[in-house]
Amino acid sequence: MKVLVADKLPESNLKALKDAGHELHFEPKLSADDLPNAILGKHILIVRSTKVTKATIDASDQLQLIVRAGAGTNTIDCDAAAEKAIHVANCPGKNAVAVAELTLGLILSLDRAIPDNVIALRSGAWEKGRFGKAPGLMGRSLGIIGMGRIGQEVAKRAQAFGMNVIAWSRSLTEEKAQQLGIEARSSALEVCKDADIVTVHVAYSEKTHHLIGEAELKAMKEGACLIHMARGGVVDDKALIHALQAGKIRAASDVYEDEPKGGKADYDGPFKELDGFYGTHHIGASTNQAQQAIGDEVIRIINHWTRTGDVFNCVNRSGRGEGRGQMLIRHLDRVGVLAAVLDVLKGNGISVKEMHNTIFDDTGAATAAITLDRVPEEHVVQNLRSCSTDVLGVEWIEFQ
Repeated sequence: MKVLVADKLPESNLKALKDAGHELHFEPKLSADDLPNAILGKHILIVRSTKVTKATIDASDQLQLIVRAGAGTNTIDCDAAAEKAIHVANCPGKNAVAVAELTLGLILSLDRAIPDNVIALRSGAWEKGRFGKAPGLMGRSLGIIGMGRIGQEVAKRAQAFGMNVIAWSRSLTEEKAQQLGIEARSSALEVCKDADIVTVHVAYSEKTHHLIGEAELKAMKEGACLIHMARGGVVDDKALIHALQAGKIRAASDVYEDEPKGGKADYDGPFKELDGFYGTHHIGASTNQAQQAIGDEVIRIINHWTRTGDVFNCVNRSGRGEGRGQMLIRHLDRVGVLAAVLDVLKGNGISVKEMHNTIFDDTGAATAAITLDRVPEEHVVQNLRSCSTDVLGVEWIEFQ
């Protein structure tokens, strides 16, 4: 396989790709505009922050798999990839600890004004009277918006500091909240209203665009803090700036709606000289530990796909809901059996949505699980049973 790595990847992972026999093309400085000219002839594309546009998808001729070395896939045109039957996979949760660690660092920084302490001392000023007061974290309420792997890692660390955790997430149930030792809220607004400190950890999508806006910021307590660790656009930056200028809340952010590209650039954005705000440089996942874990997951995805044809963490493939059920075909592992089965389905106008064939070691037998778009009539089932002498049995399982 020809593999194009269009971003930085740990050296050990590059070696693993070579050792697996892949033809490696390591070009970490490629931009989104460069990719269309570089993708020709490549089977696998690995990216971190580099955008994969429709132009790149359209320019590809052999591309089969795009792996995002990270969690979010909003920088990849997944719909365009799906239209060309190109899998897109990600590496969720591998940077969770790193992001959680920075989140707690920013919480502590806001509570104890650590950056301002450092700046004052470096300027030659000793200001113990100014910095000698802080609310502290013990017993205070931390509100977490988004209880995926990052949110859960933040919760564990906050609990270690003696904080009470409340949270909202679309998937958070009362039962799950009890298991995690936290309290569930019905909305992001409710979290903002009840918490002393709010942290944001949801994926960016049309549904989460400006999830934290003017209403949520106005609902926050006087003197509360907001930590934005999700993606630019989840928080309405303009509304946040107005809230900070009003002096009601303080905030810290690692991500922005309009942030510089690349590793080094001038910054003249609206957060440059804003009182009550600490900003970091979109470095939430930037620890050696996190990058190694993500790189290892990239290798795991590629190795499994080349061995089995199955893609771990695929984000642009239809789920089970696309089919009405599965036809289970028990058969002898011989040439032409599945071709005969598919001919029967085709002859009856039944579409196959997904198919997986499992071989039983050293038995000569196998089972094909074929997801169909509609319930087959009885005569179709009978035709499948008789389409080949190598068919051992046929059973229809309808999805509930």
